[in-house]
Amino acid sequence: MLSKLNFILLIVSVLIFVVYGCSHKGDGSVVFVDIGNSKVAVSNLDDLSAEPTSIPLSSLLEYCTMIQLESSERAYVNPWTVTISNKYIGIKEFNSIASPYKLFDRSGIFLSFIGSIGGGPGEFQTRIWDDIIDDENELIYLVGMFTDRIHVYSTSGLFVKEIVMPHLVRFPSISLQDNILVVKHVPLENQAKIFQFDVNTGELLNKLAPPAHLFVQMVTPDDVVFSTRNVSGFIDVISISDTLYRYDIKANELLPFLIIDNNSTEEIYKQYLMVNKDLFITRLICLERSGMCRNTGLVAIDIKHKTSSFIEFTNDFFGNLSAPIDFYNLRNGYWTQSLMPEELIEEIENRLAEDDISEKDRAVLNKTLSSLQEGENNVIFVGKLKDEVLTSLW
Repeated sequence: MLSKLNFILLIVSVLIFVVYGCSHKGDGSVVFVDIGNSKVAVSNLDDLSAEPTSIPLSSLLEYCTMIQLESSERAYVNPWTVTISNKYIGIKEFNSIASPYKLFDRSGIFLSFIGSIGGGPGEFQTRIWDDIIDDENELIYLVGMFTDRIHVYSTSGLFVKEIVMPHLVRFPSISLQDNILVVKHVPLENQAKIFQFDVNTGELLNKLAPPAHLFVQMVTPDDVVFSTRNVSGFIDVISISDTLYRYDIKANELLPFLIIDNNSTEEIYKQYLMVNKDLFITRLICLERSGMCRNTGLVAIDIKHKTSSFIEFTNDFFGNLSAPIDFYNLRNGYWTQSLMPEELIEEIENRLAEDDISEKDRAVLNKTLSSLQEGENNVIFVGKLKDEVLTSLW
């Protein structure tokens, strides 16, 4: 039997089909529908032009700088994700099961190792999965891939305390708001999806079990929960459905916010990324065994201007190099890209060889190229996200 929310979503899908069936293909329009007390934005993939719109990063970023990390033995990194705060750069590595978290200042100088691998207090037994840098209190929060606790450290690397969860959590994502630490994870049946903790005492304040249709019987990579933390007060929850939910801390409630719909039978995994209060980016990954899905790539949904489009990005701050967009480089209010010098040198040389390059881009790239040296530590592009979309992006 359909739950009440499932029934409402089914009715909404029918209404969406009717609305879009009367619209022109390729217009990329976004409609709003009411589901309970929520106003939900809806974009239909079948109404989008397959040709992506090229978007310059300057449309999203206030600025973009390149930071050379310290090239000492202790500082060398193989980054998986980079977390930027006003004061620090925190790096989780691909091999974080064997390497601690590394903390740098905003100029790239290595500061400290955070945590270590082992079974003692403050030590990790699984890969570090998510992190928070609390500038105000000089604290680092780290949580493992499969764990029942969150480790808290000082920015100097000292272990401070543990926050213990009621049971083992899987692929947890953490957010900090008004002294409340919110933990979301991929729940099995009869488990809570979301927990609230008092960040000072570690006391469990609240928990929320998801609707039945959001339970999973077996955890797979497609069910992983990520949090962008790009917008203050908006805690996004990625589910196994087509709907992005946000979590209302005060009401302890999951609320539908965005639906990416398609009328075809294509099986598509949707990874939602909130850029700012106006803009969402959805990464579409084909799950069909044949790999013949039409709808793959990046879709941007501009809530403010009620439009959507397939997109790709270029870094116009640095000679219009290609600019990747994924959960690991669009977090915490920043866009980041980490590259080995050799990788960046190759990208620049390939760009310089293109016929359509302008003299301005050529000058910027040659200047950047002259600052790079093979064998040094990674360089990181860092850009601060704008709070809103000022003009339509396409």
